[in-house]
Amino acid sequence: MRAVLTRRGFIGNCLAASAAVPLAAGVGSCAAGKPMKTITAGEGRYAGRTGAAIQRAIDDAAAAGGGTVVVPPGMYMMHDALHLRSGVHVLGQPGAVLKKVPSVQSPLLDYVGYGHYEITVRDPEKFPPGTGIHILDDDAGGFYTTVGTVVAREGETLFISRMLNHDYRPSRNARVVSVFPVVEGENISDAAVEGLTIDGSSGEETFTLNGCRGGGMFLIMCHRIVIRGVEITRYRGDALSFQQCTDIVAEKCRIHHNTGHGLHPGSGSVRYVMRDCEVHDNGGCGLFYCLRTTHSICRGNVLRDNGRSGISVGERDTDHLIEDNTIAGNGEEGIFFREPARRSGDRVIIRSNRIGPDGAKKARPEIVVPAGLRDVHVLDNRIAPASGCAAMSVAAGCADISFSGNEVAGRPQRAEDISGAAGAVTTAQPARLPPVGPAALPLDGARHLNVAALRPWEEWFRG
Repeated sequence: MRAVLTRRGFIGNCLAASAAVPLAAGVGSCAAGKPMKTITAGEGRYAGRTGAAIQRAIDDAAAAGGGTVVVPPGMYMMHDALHLRSGVHVLGQPGAVLKKVPSVQSPLLDYVGYGHYEITVRDPEKFPPGTGIHILDDDAGGFYTTVGTVVAREGETLFISRMLNHDYRPSRNARVVSVFPVVEGENISDAAVEGLTIDGSSGEETFTLNGCRGGGMFLIMCHRIVIRGVEITRYRGDALSFQQCTDIVAEKCRIHHNTGHGLHPGSGSVRYVMRDCEVHDNGGCGLFYCLRTTHSICRGNVLRDNGRSGISVGERDTDHLIEDNTIAGNGEEGIFFREPARRSGDRVIIRSNRIGPDGAKKARPEIVVPAGLRDVHVLDNRIAPASGCAAMSVAAGCADISFSGNEVAGRPQRAEDISGAAGAVTTAQPARLPPVGPAALPLDGARHLNVAALRPWEEWFRG
């Protein structure tokens, strides 16, 4: 089966044989004219209003070679992440809500070590098999913490689904907490999620899960995943985080009132698209490009009223197209390039956006470019800086920075709209722009993720 993405959606060539439209190439199977398997959660073997009922349906669809799991309207209580599987499209009907239960926690009793699959805890009865958990101590952060599922319990010992990422010591406040992504994919491909509402229960939840290990929806080491029409709200942490991934599409999602960042691509993720999403009223940045994440398109999104920057670009975050977005009302800058340790957001095109006013927390230029950046082009935007602020600031030591064709405060741009090393900025339309976005990445461009060769972009995505 082959499916392609158009502006209006995904079109499979097996529609007559399928009970539901697939969202990504490889989702389901139509070999020999057989229909994709479709399972409705909440019925028969899959009865129940819990994540476990939906998980049984997903696992059975995956075992059958792929297909669609339909989630009917209702509130489904989540005691663990909903684990996505390769080849399965999870389709939420209107009113289908996955709601995280509030967490419990317990101290660890023993010093436990990297690579083990067991922990000993003071209160084991709080964590029955099937509970999603997070393990950490005061020395462990980011990817050094562990997220997994309790698979068995013997006395004070919990056996878990994933090996420990670190050593954890009781002397350093080692503990286990029942926090987890509400929806998670690990090392899967050709899957999709559509139409679900993810409710992180942040009003009742007391623990924040770091964005390297989770989010309202979290993907790690995944390839060719589509997220469409998903609402993520009230998660205590980042809303949508994907790490070490290739070929991710987030489209027409509504991401709001989460305590962390709205969108968090990171840890080397490449070749992804975020478009037509509404990202607002989150505690962190609307969009936070993390570490060495490259070759993306951010188009047609609304990034407003977030606590920090509308968009933040960091270390080795290169080759992005940021186009036709609305970025306004955010607490800090509209678009902020973070100070690099060595290399930052080179080869970034910022074009035809509506930016500002932002900076409710600090009076700053709308676009901030620190020293050392190359090939940043700000073209044909409508920029409304806060009172007394420049449209853009550029530090000394940059190269190939352009600011052209922009409208600032309702009139054509002027020289005074650029602060800092304004002499380093050209205001003429560039003769040539760097190739950016997913199509510009060579097919061997994900070797840092141990992916020898990507599929040609056009073979699975047409936008």
